[in-house]
Amino acid sequence: MNDLPKNDVLKNLKQQFLNGNLVEYDHKYEKTVASWEKSRAAGADAHAVRLGEDCRDLHVFDRIDDISKCHLAYFRDYYESRSTALERMGGAMFYLDTQLVAFHKSGSAALLKELKAKGLRIGTRFSVENVGVFAGNTAPEKPFVTCFSAGQGHYCDLLTPYACIARYGETSAGPGFHAVTVIFLPLDKCFKNSLNSATFMLEAGDFTYKNRILYPHIERRFHLLEQSVQCSTDITLLVDDTGVVVFANSRFENEFDMHITSIIGKALRDSLPELSFVMKALRTGKEISAGNIALGSTGKRYYVECLAIKENDKVIGLKVSIKTAEQIRKYSAGAQRNNAVYNFQDIIAVSSGMKLVKSEARTAAASPANVLITGESGTGKELFAQAIHNASPRFAGPFVPISCGGFSRETVDSILIGTEKNPGKFIQADGGTLFLDGISEMSQDMQSFLLRFLEDGIVTPIGSRRSVQTDVRVISAAGSEVLQKVKDGSFRLDLYYRLNVLRIDLPPLRERQADMQELSNYFVTLLSAGYGKNIFSVSAETVERFKANYWPGNLRQLRNIIERSLLKAEDGRELEISDVCDDFGGEQTAVTSQEQGRTLDMRDAETNRILDALLKHNGNKAKTARYLGMSRGTLYNRLRELEANGIVL
Repeated sequence: MNDLPKNDVLKNLKQQFLNGNLVEYDHKYEKTVASWEKSRAAGADAHAVRLGEDCRDLHVFDRIDDISKCHLAYFRDYYESRSTALERMGGAMFYLDTQLVAFHKSGSAALLKELKAKGLRIGTRFSVENVGVFAGNTAPEKPFVTCFSAGQGHYCDLLTPYACIARYGETSAGPGFHAVTVIFLPLDKCFKNSLNSATFMLEAGDFTYKNRILYPHIERRFHLLEQSVQCSTDITLLVDDTGVVVFANSRFENEFDMHITSIIGKALRDSLPELSFVMKALRTGKEISAGNIALGSTGKRYYVECLAIKENDKVIGLKVSIKTAEQIRKYSAGAQRNNAVYNFQDIIAVSSGMKLVKSEARTAAASPANVLITGESGTGKELFAQAIHNASPRFAGPFVPISCGGFSRETVDSILIGTEKNPGKFIQADGGTLFLDGISEMSQDMQSFLLRFLEDGIVTPIGSRRSVQTDVRVISAAGSEVLQKVKDGSFRLDLYYRLNVLRIDLPPLRERQADMQELSNYFVTLLSAGYGKNIFSVSAETVERFKANYWPGNLRQLRNIIERSLLKAEDGRELEISDVCDDFGGEQTAVTSQEQGRTLDMRDAETNRILDALLKHNGNKAKTARYLGMSRGTLYNRLRELEANGIVL
């Protein structure tokens, strides 16, 4: 840039080019000759000394009106300093929009008048077609790079008296508006110092952009980050390396009814002593998490997660996230089985019968009374129990399930009562729900323990002299056999009354015809991903076959059949009848039109299923029960019934 092309050489070369007899020339002029070729191809007039009105576009003001206002109001001092410097240099400056139309000018009044006489003024389009290739229309191809053209290097005669320095980038007007800044200098004033000054002036514009646009943009980014924390579903606290709370989001105020000024600037240990355990992360730098932490005046329980904030491997603070019950279940249910994972939204209810049952369950959730859920094995009793828990005021507390079959007196003591170091299920369920699955299988000892517990909620751990007062709601589940057990005296009537305050009867799958399509599609979608297949629906023919089945195992059996069918199903299409018919054992459990007029003994079919499953699992009753989709208690009942009928397994 500092060494200007020699005008006499370029003038001769251009004349030869225009005459069509340019053959040989120094390779250092290759780019200049290429720009002439591009200019001629675009239709530029090499001998033009003035541009007409047809080369102007006054719509430029419609495009940059708001931008111009920002220039004038916000950057007036900056532009005035530029104009003063150009005035001293004898130069002029044009600002071009993305269509290369001039929308602003400054600099030497004499030079601006001279350029205006040539048609170079506000509204002029500095396109290749109008003025040929020069620095101003080359700059957009090289963002934030200073471009230069001068004298006879220009294709059009109207530009040959000048040197042009241009730069393209974001203007100071705003990050979304791109523009070209072009400086015109008369060749007789184009000295090394003036070129350096013009270049510095353009590059200083980038610095101005960074200071007045980029840095405010960074400030907005910080504001956005802060707002994202404010809008988080988590209650968020930031603690510095001394243990002082430096930030609390609005969720903190809303959840605990405490103004943030009551905690900001104060030690976390003093403001929320229940969270003192997270301070350990300042020393270790390790993530800490804990569930069922009682916080606030109400004693409501939360899930707490603490993440150490590090800079160059040094802990500089903590981010403490406090999660409500909806988040608690997602984190702790899978690991501890101590929280419910299902809500009423997870229960498919298309049939009128299921809609009524779901409505009754919602009503039960709002009540503190104990609930008894009855239904055949596999109808979803625990699913309803979890949904009731999550819709109840106890949703933040634990959900503790117990399978009631097979308890001896010793196991009743250790599992239900426990010790001070290892609390039993009764104490684990404090503040939440105790779910008793298969109550008809309870031993007499367990019934006695449970009845005493329901009287006052007091538990005395084994080996301890201190009693623990608990607050537990009980949801029980049983099959229809519980009534018979009450009648024959094997299940205590007083305990039954205690448990059966509110009752919900779940219909078997065979009575949920309207739900079959939705249930089938749900299971196939849920399970297909695990086998790496894209199967999301069940064919209408298959659903009709499902509707005709008796389903002694109900939802568990449906899931089991669909899962086995997916192994042989073809990827990318619906689950077809051919994929599942082997799992029905021919016509053994299907109710066909020919059979509708006579009684079908489904116990025979179930006996065969139990026999097959026992043989398959070498007599292991726990594995057999899981395979059949029923509890061990239900399996033992079936086996006892078979023995009573003379079938010994």
